[in-house]
Amino acid sequence: MKILRSYALGELILPFIISISVLTFIFLLGYMVKLADLIVAKGVSLIDVMQVMILIMPQIISYTLPTGVLTAVLLVFGSMAQQNEITAMKASGVNVVGVMVPAMVLAFIISIVSLFINDQVTPEAQFRVRKAVKEILVKQPTAYLEEGKFIKAFKGYVIFTKEIRGNELRGVTIYQPQGDGKAIRTIIAERGEISSDPIEKRLSLKLYNGTSDESNPKNPEEIYKLDFESFELPTFDMGGSTSNMEKKIKDLTIDELVMKLREQNPDLGHTTELMTRFKAEIHKKIAFSFAPLVFALIGLPMAIITKRGEVIISFLLALCVVAVYYVLFVWANTIAVQGVVPPAVALWTPNVLMGLISFLLFKKAVRL
Repeated sequence: MKILRSYALGELILPFIISISVLTFIFLLGYMVKLADLIVAKGVSLIDVMQVMILIMPQIISYTLPTGVLTAVLLVFGSMAQQNEITAMKASGVNVVGVMVPAMVLAFIISIVSLFINDQVTPEAQFRVRKAVKEILVKQPTAYLEEGKFIKAFKGYVIFTKEIRGNELRGVTIYQPQGDGKAIRTIIAERGEISSDPIEKRLSLKLYNGTSDESNPKNPEEIYKLDFESFELPTFDMGGSTSNMEKKIKDLTIDELVMKLREQNPDLGHTTELMTRFKAEIHKKIAFSFAPLVFALIGLPMAIITKRGEVIISFLLALCVVAVYYVLFVWANTIAVQGVVPPAVALWTPNVLMGLISFLLFKKAVRL
């Protein structure tokens, strides 16, 4: 048994490393295309772009670790089943589940590593990405404007531009929600010029030859059109220095979230909704971190039942399981944040469901 366990564990290591590497590269490839555009078309410095690329790695790895575990398990044990090695073990009186124990232990260890990444590394990296993006936006204000797309990077405004040439914009349309029952303010201009003040952390946009749909002060529901030759919008305040940026809920570690929960006081205006979001984020970090173990538990019997160890088949099976799990997890997170179901129940439901399915699959795999 010891030899078989060592053999199974040894067979898992290389496929796991390859799966993680390939999946991380695939995830990163989408970012690389956009980041390359920032360098070539937007003039953002290579150092700034590389900094952002490094900082998004922990978030990518938090997703590729579970998928890598599942893919490796399907490859190795699917191949063993396909080559009748599992059948030979059963015929020799070997407990097949015992051979799977090293894979489960490895998945548990990876889950603990994933918990550390999701709790300590990813939140800080996400916070630093926001800081880096803000710095890029101030240095190169057109960096996050894209031709033919609606952009919400500027607080309080949605900007659409047909053409970008340096700091000059052509065919500009700006939507500004007014609130308080007022109609959305719409500004259309032939061209515009955007500039930044790196010291004050402010952006300004001056428009030329256009119109603005304004609400009637006496009757906010009525709109009148204002023509202009030149018009300067109020400066976009980028929130001051990045050193003063506040963390969002997703940027907080579990310890920080627990501290925030203890600070909540309804008498000070803190809402139950905010407390629910804190609790949901805590359970989200922990529950999602144990996805590698969940995937290993469901992948082991699935590999034996399907008896397919080909790379493509294993990868497709892994994608199907991952897709179902992530859809369940997104749904669970949504109902947890909305307060429909307690976060502790909602966010652990995908893991429990997958665990029950793996139990049923194990029963079937052992009987084969």
